[in-house]
Amino acid sequence: MNAGALCAALAHPVARHPGSALAVNRPYLVNKVGEIDKASEFRVGERMIGAPLAYNPERPQTLAQDPVIPRRHLLTLAAASLCLALAPSVQAASAEDFVKAKQAELTKLVKQGKSDAEVDKVFDQVLDYRVLAEASLGEHWAGRTPTERDEFTALLSKLVRASYRKNLKKTLGYDVSYQGTEKGKNGEIVRTIAKSTKDARQEPLSIDYVVRSEGGAQRIVDVVTEGSSMVGNYRSSFNRIMKKSGFAEVLKRMRKKAESGSDSAE
Repeated sequence: MNAGALCAALAHPVARHPGSALAVNRPYLVNKVGEIDKASEFRVGERMIGAPLAYNPERPQTLAQDPVIPRRHLLTLAAASLCLALAPSVQAASAEDFVKAKQAELTKLVKQGKSDAEVDKVFDQVLDYRVLAEASLGEHWAGRTPTERDEFTALLSKLVRASYRKNLKKTLGYDVSYQGTEKGKNGEIVRTIAKSTKDARQEPLSIDYVVRSEGGAQRIVDVVTEGSSMVGNYRSSFNRIMKKSGFAEVLKRMRKKAESGSDSAE
């Protein structure tokens, strides 16, 4: 018997009453002297199985509960413990596997010339826009109203997608090798090296992805190209605008850039 069948059998034990080889988990009727009422039994092959009997006013009866119910609970608990021990451990995909899979999917869509809307659907599965927005606005995030935060996040998502899409197109002719991962301040850092397959004289590019896991979901919260952080660049630009003209000007410029399809904040 395999583990699945064993777990199923143990999870549904049958309780027995005295005198039967097989029983059901249900009440049965006994007479006053404590004997099982023969009229409440029926045969299955050579086995006697207790079954409920309709009430008969001429024959005094009492309803007895199956005395083996506690044992059934113990068997169920034992089955649960055994199944946990036998079940194979399920591990979430590593940060590197996550990036590999999503990069392959995005690259395929871009190579096929799919619409921005189709590519954006995958971006939405890859990027954590809220985390990107908060990190990009930095110390100014706390002072923003919920409405301001929502608009800022929506606008930034457009800029980030444009930036990511541009980098994808730039590296279509590159061979990307994965260099492992390491713990970072903001999540797992997946290291990659992209080498041109068309021009051997071109210097390889280092592109790192910062992946954060939360609630079983993985999302990219930063992309670092040749040591330059996407989040860091946005934060520097927003800080300059905030100090000079305030948050309203930040939103104004972001709206303009988003409409033009630019990935720049200024």
